[in-house]
Amino acid sequence: MRNQTNYAYEEIKKRILEGIYHPQESLTEIALSNDLSVSRNTVKKALLKLESENLVIIEESKRARVRSFSIDEMIQYLELRELVEGYVIRRSVLLLADADLAEMRGILAEMHRCLEAHELLEYSKNNWRFHEVIYRVCPNRPAVEMTLEIKNQFKRYNVKTILIKGRDENSYAEHCRILEALERRDVDAAEKLMRQHVANMSEVLRKNSALLL
Repeated sequence: MRNQTNYAYEEIKKRILEGIYHPQESLTEIALSNDLSVSRNTVKKALLKLESENLVIIEESKRARVRSFSIDEMIQYLELRELVEGYVIRRSVLLLADADLAEMRGILAEMHRCLEAHELLEYSKNNWRFHEVIYRVCPNRPAVEMTLEIKNQFKRYNVKTILIKGRDENSYAEHCRILEALERRDVDAAEKLMRQHVANMSEVLRKNSALLL
């Protein structure tokens, strides 16, 4: 992608993932062109790229809107993520260096600080960083890319999810147990805990759909 198109793509994607552009919101080429100071053709190319990532829907009328998901669709994606991310961590356990584990321990400490300070947006960012260490060492890059594609679909819901009563403490405890399994180099336990971590998110969605959509 050329620089202008890449800029437009990254900026629109950022706004979608951060919830600035809401599900079902229309994205018009003229408005985006003016807002981003790029041509309509550049915006069109960026929107096509975002459509390929399932973040935008381009309708027959050529109008674009932010992709939204039903609870059933989100659960289906999370079921797939449970399988794939369980595989990713399984492939990564024995490849994580001591320095990687120390980095994760530091991130976990920062996550705890964020919870104590009720800095939930920062908590979500560090949550993402925790998982990124695992993705970084996984030798199966297609599996990592699939996991990230699914996670990107729901990044905008992260803070809403953590606001649900009890989810912050549960999330932190789940990450603690995952790291403990990694430090023991326990492949089976790490996979089981990661899959349970994702499955717990599915359960949160089922019980709190009215708050999240």
